[in-house]
Amino acid sequence: MVMEQQTNSTANVLRALSNQMADAVERVSSGLVLVNGRQRQPGSGIVYAPDLILTADHVLEREDDLSVQTHDKRTLAAQFVGRDPASDLAVLRVAEGGLTPVVAAGQAARVGQLTLAVGRASDEGPMASSGVISSIGGPLRTGRGVTLERYIRTDANTLSWLLWRSTD
Repeated sequence: MVMEQQTNSTANVLRALSNQMADAVERVSSGLVLVNGRQRQPGSGIVYAPDLILTADHVLEREDDLSVQTHDKRTLAAQFVGRDPASDLAVLRVAEGGLTPVVAAGQAARVGQLTLAVGRASDEGPMASSGVISSIGGPLRTGRGVTLERYIRTDANTLSWLLWRSTD
């Protein structure tokens, strides 16, 4: 009887964690866009400020004729704002899109915490992978010659987002 109660309790905790992770993906989903900036498959972008999209520089093969597709399947024209190939970051502006930025976490990240990497790599909706925060540090000089003031490294497989502010 005690073993059965422990098994049920563990199952309930895991079910609650799973639901909370799915809820987190759902909360950030409206702030994720598909970036159409290359001939091949689109890339993922995140609304980080009103009408501003942060994406990977390598997603943009061109700086004109750009568009993004929102979570509700709207296609919006995007304007190239800038890029930093050394950190593989680019910024786009979407005028009058009514896009809501993703809200940053309210607590500082800690090594060992569970993490979700979430993106939108197709029009089928968000994709997510989970992992653990494996290190937090900085400064770090990258292979591309830029120094990251701070970084968060995860072992999430599908997507890997490093959060940083460049000092070079």
